[in-house]
Amino acid sequence: MPPTAPRRYADIVTRMQSIDGATCRILGDATGHPMWSLTLGTAAADRQQVLLTGGVHGDEPAGVEAVLQFLEGFGVTYLERFTFFAIPCVNPSGYEAATRVNGVGQDINRSMADDGVIESVTLRRMLQHRRFDIFLDFHEDYEATGFYMYEAQQQDRLLGARIVDAVKLIGPIDGVENTDAGLDTPISEGLFGINPKWRQQGWSAYGYFEAATHGLLPETPSTAWPLQQRVAAHHAALRIVLDHYNKEPAS
Repeated sequence: MPPTAPRRYADIVTRMQSIDGATCRILGDATGHPMWSLTLGTAAADRQQVLLTGGVHGDEPAGVEAVLQFLEGFGVTYLERFTFFAIPCVNPSGYEAATRVNGVGQDINRSMADDGVIESVTLRRMLQHRRFDIFLDFHEDYEATGFYMYEAQQQDRLLGARIVDAVKLIGPIDGVENTDAGLDTPISEGLFGINPKWRQQGWSAYGYFEAATHGLLPETPSTAWPLQQRVAAHHAALRIVLDHYNKEPAS
């Protein structure tokens, strides 16, 4: 087999800067790189604010691709009602090395309260004085055989069951026996709650509890499915959420 081409964070930045109408800027530092963000859509008061992130773990490229391909493609169809603020790759050094941790061996998704983790500091600073209607953080699980997800919403108006049903058309859903040890009891098939005990550790939990009305964390199986199948599952989740709020404004 031919060798796999090395991953380059610079390629992600180039793709971000090539998106029509996007405003790209450096949020702050990441290990060995600046952390780049992208805004697509106006800041008008009638637009719902959506935060999209991927690549918190560098060995989870489908989340990065899900964010980028959405912004490069069908995201434009939602700009009448939404403004998107995206960090396609939270962990640039881990992405380039294809490792879960960053370039100095730190797991960002276990370290949100740690001032010694530069990506966590940058993310926390970004959230100050900001509020999002919807927050999706795209992840993968190398041990999973199918899709599962986490979700929380302030009025407990969850969309996870609809998302899981949609993803069944793309691939299998993980049963309880296949998901990570230590998870809470599922709310329904393939759906778990975002636990407030994770607030000072996990980025998804921190972002939801600090600055969002509705938080979702889709997990795709990084070894069991090819890349585009995983991206398709993430996009199915994203479409359901946006279509829901396109008809019924977030509150």
